[in-house]
Parts: sequence; structure tokens; C-alpha cells
Amino acid sequence: MRAVNRNGGGHRVALVGCAAAVVLMAAACDGGGSPAAGPPAGVPSASAPATASAGSGGGTTGPSASATVTVTAAPGVPVCASSVLAAATVDSEGAAGTVYRTLTLTNTSSARCSLHGYPGVSFVDAGGNQLGAPADRTDAAGPAVVLEGGGKAQFQVLMVQPGLLPGCDTEASYTQAASLRIYPPDNTVALLVPAGKGRQACSSPSVHQLRVTAVSAAH
Repeated sequence: MRAVNRNGGGHRVALVGCAAAVVLMAAACDGGGSPAAGPPAGVPSASAPATASAGSGGGTTGPSASATVTVTAAPGVPVCASSVLAAATVDSEGAAGTVYRTLTLTNTSSARCSLHGYPGVSFVDAGGNQLGAPADRTDAAGPAVVLEGGGKAQFQVLMVQPGLLPGCDTEASYTQAASLRIYPPDNTVALLVPAGKGRQACSSPSVHQLRVTAVSAAH
């Protein structure tokens, strides 16, 4: 009798196990046998919140939205007009028959503005008449310089000493210069800076005594 009870109990356990398997198979059939479906298309999941992309009309978040990019122009920033700029010589030194003069352009207004490229530079006499050829450009222009109120840009003028160039090699071929005439980049109104005591300039417009670099941020 005990053996019959054990066998009967074993049959009951097997039946219970089969019933559980049937229930699980039915559940699988009801779900189509596929994994749980995600949220409907277009609805962001909780683990990946939606963010507006650039150009979609919404703002962006994170460091990329405020990254600084160096450009060769300054979109949206007006050109510094001659009327808000002050020119000055800040350094001058000579070597091997050439004088290297560093000049600055200071934004005297409270509004930001930009400069890019080369100033136009020439010697003039006391009457404002140009002496020699305008300065030739050297090197390549760098990125635009944005000047806040009081900000400064700088450039350098290289001056070959009279007597060293063909057409400017006799005393009769050069004369006293009164000023350096400077047209800031993209301007047609000039600024004047004293040429310096005793500065001689080649008279002939065919003699290229001057060279000028592009503007850059003042050191």
C-alpha cells in the first residue's frame, strides 16, 4: 500500500508539472513568441530622453552648444570704422637697414567690432601728399580680430632705410616724412601717426620702401 501511495504521489507531481508547462506554453502562444514590444514609434523611452537637434527649431544642451570656433571672419560683428579707432606706435626697432615698427588700433567705442586683413599704409609729407609706393602686404592674413570696447589689434610696418633701394639711393630721391597714413582694413577714411623725428621717405611712387603685416590680436 505504501508503494502504491508513493507511485500515486509521483503521478500527481508529474501531472502538476505538465499543467504548469501547458500554462507557460499558452502564455507564450498568446504573446506570439516574441520579446516584449518597446514604446510606439516616435515615443522616447525613459532611458533615452529626446533632445532637440541643431536646426530643428529647439535649443541644444551640453558643451557643444557653447563651443567656441575660430573663423576667418566675424559674422554678425560689424567692421570697426575709422571713426572709432585710434592708431598709435607702441614699438620700433631696427636691424640690417630695416626699421620694424609695431602699431596698434584701439576700439575707442563701447560696442564690439572686428578687423580682418591688412591696413593700407604709406608715408605722407606735411601737406598730406603721398611719398613712395603704398606698403606691400606680407604673409597671409589670419582670423578676424574681434575688439570689445577698449580692445586692441596690432600690425607691423617694415621700413627699408633710404639709400638702399634703386630709385631711392641719392639725397635728392628722398625727403622728410611727416606721418604714416593708415587706412584700417575695409575703411576709406585714414588715420595719421607721426612718422618720427628725422624719418626720411623715398619720393618716387615706383619705390616700394614699406611692407605691412595683417592685423592680429594685440599681445
